[in-house]
Amino acid sequence: MALNSYFYMVKTIYSTLIFLTISLFATAQTIVYEEFLNAEIKHNGSNILSPFCGGINSSQPNHADLNNDGKKDITIYDENTRTIKTFINVGNAGETKYEYQPKYAKNFPFINYYLKLIDYNCDSVPDLIHKGSAGFSIYRGKYNSNNELTFDFYQELFYAGNFGPVNAYVQPNDIPIVADIDNDGDLDFASFDVLGSYCPWYKNLQVENNLPCDSIKIILGDPCYGKMYQTFLRTHELNLNAACQVVVTPSSNKKQRHSGNCILSIDMNGDGLKDMLGANISFSDAQLLINTGTSTAPKFTIQDTLFDADGHQLELGTWPSPFYFDIDNDNDKDLVFTPHNDNISSANYNAMAVYRNDGTTANPNFKWTNDSAFVDQIIDVGRNSHPTLFDYDKDGKEDLFIGGEGYYNTTSKSRVSHIYHYKNTSTVGNVSFELVTNDFLNLTTQNYQGIYPTFGDITGDGIDDLVFGNDSGTIVVYENMATSNTSQANFNFLTNNYIGIDVGNYSFPLIHDLNADGKTDLLIGCEAGTLWLYEDTSATSNKEFKRIDSAISGIKTGSIFSFFSYGVPYIGSVDSSNKEYLLVGTTNGTVERYDNFYNQHTNWIRKDSNMAEIQTAYRAAPAVGDLDGDLRPELLIGNQNGGLRLFQFVKNIDSSVNTRNLVKNSISIQLFPNPVSNALWIKAPQNISSLESYKIFDVSGRMVKEHKTTLELAYPITTSDLSSGLYFIEVSFGKDLLAIGKFMKKN
Repeated sequence: MALNSYFYMVKTIYSTLIFLTISLFATAQTIVYEEFLNAEIKHNGSNILSPFCGGINSSQPNHADLNNDGKKDITIYDENTRTIKTFINVGNAGETKYEYQPKYAKNFPFINYYLKLIDYNCDSVPDLIHKGSAGFSIYRGKYNSNNELTFDFYQELFYAGNFGPVNAYVQPNDIPIVADIDNDGDLDFASFDVLGSYCPWYKNLQVENNLPCDSIKIILGDPCYGKMYQTFLRTHELNLNAACQVVVTPSSNKKQRHSGNCILSIDMNGDGLKDMLGANISFSDAQLLINTGTSTAPKFTIQDTLFDADGHQLELGTWPSPFYFDIDNDNDKDLVFTPHNDNISSANYNAMAVYRNDGTTANPNFKWTNDSAFVDQIIDVGRNSHPTLFDYDKDGKEDLFIGGEGYYNTTSKSRVSHIYHYKNTSTVGNVSFELVTNDFLNLTTQNYQGIYPTFGDITGDGIDDLVFGNDSGTIVVYENMATSNTSQANFNFLTNNYIGIDVGNYSFPLIHDLNADGKTDLLIGCEAGTLWLYEDTSATSNKEFKRIDSAISGIKTGSIFSFFSYGVPYIGSVDSSNKEYLLVGTTNGTVERYDNFYNQHTNWIRKDSNMAEIQTAYRAAPAVGDLDGDLRPELLIGNQNGGLRLFQFVKNIDSSVNTRNLVKNSISIQLFPNPVSNALWIKAPQNISSLESYKIFDVSGRMVKEHKTTLELAYPITTSDLSSGLYFIEVSFGKDLLAIGKFMKKN
């Protein structure tokens, strides 16, 4: 077994265990939310195009037509959070203009480590390549009846070895080359070996063997592509011989580099030969290797160890990734760099560097344009965004405040935390906000490491104060000096360490009257995923807090496999009733919902382990409220990427779907195909071969179909009589075994 196949097997088993755990402990989804894209957000007086895409930190941009309109769109894969964002090209010639439209992301398979969208089979439809289980997993692209790009699995890449098939290897976290390296008309493949030293070239023989275009056959073309050996430093050993040995005396630095490489095949000097532009985990810049050999026998003999096109030194904090596509619709490919890592030392705001091509694709001339593509059209506060709602100007509308870990400055190598303030300008049925400031109260001058805000009375005068947590786990208070809660807030600094509270790393405070005594209490989330409760025990207006528990009701949020869960609490009404629930964002990117938490310290009931089946990037931070006064709540969720996702309540189906005791008696089912046209199949655990009954509901909660007699799972459920749209199905298998699923009906 190849080494990378072993690692993938272990990873797959781990992922399966997590999936099974989620399936066993997930509860029925009784609340329906849909992603809301019609909100208007103004920055500097103009509407931005994609405000609620969730932010962009590390990213792998791909250029491919997602909606079959003849224009190439952008798909961004984030390996660090395993998320895909899709943006439709709405720009004219010379414009970089893409609009967030998430519906196309659902058509992608689960992506492992890297994503390439490129036509390998000559049908002018983008195909998909990712690491898969072996190194290169190939999917054929096609457009469905809705002109949406979809994919079918084709094959994993293996070549003939001395003892049987060998997988074309890609190191986990690497981005390999997928390009026509030898200019013969078919795609070749190259990726560094497990030690990060040599770069094997897997040559495609589709053209040489006169095979159909819709085929791939590879051999190990060269175990050291370009006759190059990567050293520990930026310098590479060049001019290796046929046995991949250094011809001249090797330098003292000839030892393997840490594995971790993102490489690109590109003709940098217009000579028709493919050069290599690469970046790796050891440095925050890129290196260029020039090919002076031939197309069929590439040989790198010239190197630029500090790539700085147009005199602009690339600097993204850690480990850049290069990409080559026409980002500005002017018919030549541009050079784009993004951070491959997502940590506190990587770029998270100016996180997409663009070198515009003023030449042609065949003979490029790169001019640095900016380090911040996309960011001017989205809400992005850097990393780990944390929203909250508060009527600052007392106009009856809750304004939006967003804190977080903040921006990483790649020049000063420092992090700056701040609060964005958006004024709520919504009218009934129309959600809109306008940016007031990206540095509320000039908090950047205070050098806080993380700002996770909430509002509420913590000083005992009945007037809401600004309270925020930070990375160190303490509580900061800015007291509201306004004369009443009906006057615009006026915050003055009070303390950086309120009553000595320390919940460990990362504090996420919430102020709410949890014991119904008329006095506000403190509920604080933390890195460990537990919730700390401090109750107000004062007999006078002077606040006196008593710590009740550092893990109230035994709550530990997120997956049982997550040592750090980053539980972020928020309380509000999440449906059309006035009933309030406790929401807790988790490190998984999901939101848990709790009931029965008022006026008691145990038996807080978890209603949903994944409310409304919403999945965002990691470190979900929820805030909920009726933003536009239409009596339907909206749900804002911050995340690791520093942006926000916005969802709107559609329907509460508690009264329509009899979920019974699904915590104890639910089972996992799979519905396929999904979307479905005429026949829906159900796959259940192997010991279940038939169902006792089923009910199908539309999104309004209305039952549209029912079946009350035994149905063998070997036969499908007819769906041809249903209109197109989203449906929920409740399936009973007898003995109080139930399952809830959802599916899309298409024409």
